[in-house]
Amino acid sequence: MKSNNQFDATPSALGYIYQIRYALLIGLKRIREVDDPDNCLISIETLDDIAFEVGGDPAELLQTKYHGKPGNVTDRSSDLWKTIRVWAETIKDHTNELEEITFTLITTQLARTDSIASMLDVNRKKSNIESALKRMRDISSETNNKENSAAYSAFNSLNHDQQKHLVESTYVITGGPSILSVEEQIRKEIRLSVSSHFVNSFVTRLEGIWFKRNIEIMASDAHATISLGELASIVDDLRSQFLPGNLPSDFDDELPDVIDIENDARVFVEQLRLIDATDRVIKLAIINYYRAYEQRSRWVREGLVNPGEIGKYLSRLKDEWSNQASLLDMDMGTELTPLDFGAKLYRACQTQGALPIRSGFKPAYVSRGSYHSLSESLDVGWHPEFENLLVPANDQEVG
Repeated sequence: MKSNNQFDATPSALGYIYQIRYALLIGLKRIREVDDPDNCLISIETLDDIAFEVGGDPAELLQTKYHGKPGNVTDRSSDLWKTIRVWAETIKDHTNELEEITFTLITTQLARTDSIASMLDVNRKKSNIESALKRMRDISSETNNKENSAAYSAFNSLNHDQQKHLVESTYVITGGPSILSVEEQIRKEIRLSVSSHFVNSFVTRLEGIWFKRNIEIMASDAHATISLGELASIVDDLRSQFLPGNLPSDFDDELPDVIDIENDARVFVEQLRLIDATDRVIKLAIINYYRAYEQRSRWVREGLVNPGEIGKYLSRLKDEWSNQASLLDMDMGTELTPLDFGAKLYRACQTQGALPIRSGFKPAYVSRGSYHSLSESLDVGWHPEFENLLVPANDQEVG
């Protein structure tokens, strides 16, 4: 149901998402165009909505205006004049630094023929620029528009040369893609990076990393940027995770909502108590169990693993557990107590026995946590008598 709440922040939220998503799209395009990706920087909400810097100097400032409903950019549109105000004030503050800079307004709205916005599109002629400048000077002299009055004042605070420079350097891109269309364009940009079967999963992860990185930047007090080189590295790292011998790792740093060691009655935790595992060991086991379960589930949901691959992997781990246990069996009764046996078996399975699901998949939490899944179902155990010790009394045979 559509909200009529006057405090509904959905439009603003969509505007920010659009801004960050559009910056990702532009960044992916620019990687192919620039000579040195490490020397080209992107910032969001610093110099402007989106800004590109080359060699530490601003090269392009972009304003994005997202509208969920269709409309037109008129000559007195607040979107247009709020943007002009921002750029006029920027020019006043950095006159000598912005001689080679371009200003771009990207809006999802359309432009009427012969409007200021249409005169300043990417295909404009010199006569269009002159006409747009004259009309902007005329409009900014009006006194009956309270909404735009601050913008008019900012434009009029520039001298004629500065006004001319601003208009000559301004491009208005109307009919910009919707927020969903931007995502589709991002998919097209990364088609050569990953198999077509995995494009959606790849883009989901790429956007997740990109949004997280930009949140960190916007929360920073410093003028923080992302280089196109860093973006290229993010894409390369993700590409490697989608190769046939690898899988994406999504839960390296995730934690379960609750970790209650004392009251956790799950079987895999009880298995660790049987070998006198410390709380520290049990806590890490709970974390790895959660991460492995969530990761395996996501792989299956997104079709990233082959049919039956998870089951075969768990069988491999069970075989490895059996192999490690058989090697320790030779020392039982002489050097090893049952507790020693369990501790050594657990350590072996969590270290050299932590087999990767695929040869290129390096994070160990999946293998370590998957052993606990097998432990939960009593397919493996650590104490040599784990089956007898953990089977409920009413399930045991009556003599």
